[in-house]
Amino acid sequence: MTTKKVLFLCGSPRRGRSASLCTAKYLARFLDYDYEFVDVTKARLSTVPSESEPSFLAIVEKIEEADAIVWTFGAWVLFVPVQMQYLLDKLIAQGYDFSGKIAAAVLTSVRVHDDFILDRMRFVNEQLGLGYVGDVSAKGNPFFGYEDEEVTEDSCRILAGQINRSLQDGYVPARHYPPVERKYLSPMHRGPGFIVDDTVVMKTGDKTILVITGNRLSEDPANASVIESIRHYSRNSVEVIELQDRQVGPCVGCYLCDFHEDGVCVLKDEYETIKQRLHQVDGIVLVGTCVSGMVDCHLKAFLDRCWGITHRPSLKDKYGFVVATGGGPLEPQAAWYLLNILSKYGPRCLAALTQSAADVSHFTATLRRTVEDLDRALDEKWQIADRFSTRGVTLTFRDLVATSGMMLRADYRFYKEHRMFDCSSPGGVNVLRRLLFKNKKLEQWLIAARQKQVVKARDERLDAYLQRGRLGKGQEI
Repeated sequence: MTTKKVLFLCGSPRRGRSASLCTAKYLARFLDYDYEFVDVTKARLSTVPSESEPSFLAIVEKIEEADAIVWTFGAWVLFVPVQMQYLLDKLIAQGYDFSGKIAAAVLTSVRVHDDFILDRMRFVNEQLGLGYVGDVSAKGNPFFGYEDEEVTEDSCRILAGQINRSLQDGYVPARHYPPVERKYLSPMHRGPGFIVDDTVVMKTGDKTILVITGNRLSEDPANASVIESIRHYSRNSVEVIELQDRQVGPCVGCYLCDFHEDGVCVLKDEYETIKQRLHQVDGIVLVGTCVSGMVDCHLKAFLDRCWGITHRPSLKDKYGFVVATGGGPLEPQAAWYLLNILSKYGPRCLAALTQSAADVSHFTATLRRTVEDLDRALDEKWQIADRFSTRGVTLTFRDLVATSGMMLRADYRFYKEHRMFDCSSPGGVNVLRRLLFKNKKLEQWLIAARQKQVVKARDERLDAYLQRGRLGKGQEI
């Protein structure tokens, strides 16, 4: 009997009922080596990255004994569930290195940014010294089956074969990402603060901006300076929530915020109060400390709890922006992550700022301009088209709700009330056009007539705008 071992680290808060565990167990049937499943959620790891509690040390011992690690989890708001992030944070903060071992991942989701999530897992694994063999992304659940059952099963068998051959040959894949200085990965690292202009803008606005940050500001100089700047530069009222000092626990994956029509989270803490405030304010700003290219666990736990808002973008009438600090070269990934999440909630996200890419003067000037733009957007009700990522996710969830509305009752009600199932279809008009377009002269006349309609409507909108605004002063050279 071989002495090599495969360790499945299962991070879904649904635990034994999770689709990811079911998928991993199917994959395990094709391994040539002994394997073990460890429930990371059951360990109830603390949020303190420097703490080495017995349950954490027990997991570390299992990792050190294994030759291959298979991270097993469901997609939780564009990354792993925060319960698994607690483990990653501790491993990085306490300097663990597992060079010589291999890793893989089993992810279940509706395939919304699954490529991004798995790429982030590869990055973190390589920073921990693990050679990344590959992964499986499955859509579905163990009760009603998977989309493309045969493809999912074959993908599991293929990954199992890759793990088997790697262990047999002692093969460790070359890394894809270069090593990053450990301090930028660590949840204990904080970005530097900066001096904020003493000039305070008069509070002449009648709007409210809510700033949400994960870490306690007294322990995070960068975030404290960012938020002080927002308070100084905005004409509107600014409220701040420091999640580290609020009672917002991790999502448990019960899905009741989807199954019940009212969409209310059943966990009794401060989340619902904060969610209600999100719907009451006019502007929303997310400020996150970068951890492994993602964000701190306090903010991540809150974003996980906003699962229902991700499915039901109920903040459409709001504006905001995001800021990532403390991650050096990793900040763009964290900013992209926060921008995509805020956009999926509904607000028009004006900017995704990073602290470290520019010198202090340029960053503070950009931050000030972004705050001023947010004030203008709130006053003028800027119309900004959704980008592909937001539109794609909205349509993906719409299709999911259309097929599973009998279960996802809160989602179905929201999409129906907002007429998001409706799809304009010219139908018979297009048939008539195709017939008319067979005549070349008639085709040219129809195109010219349509162009006149477009130009007339555009001119009317411009005239309406000029009642309150003006054209630029520049001229074509």
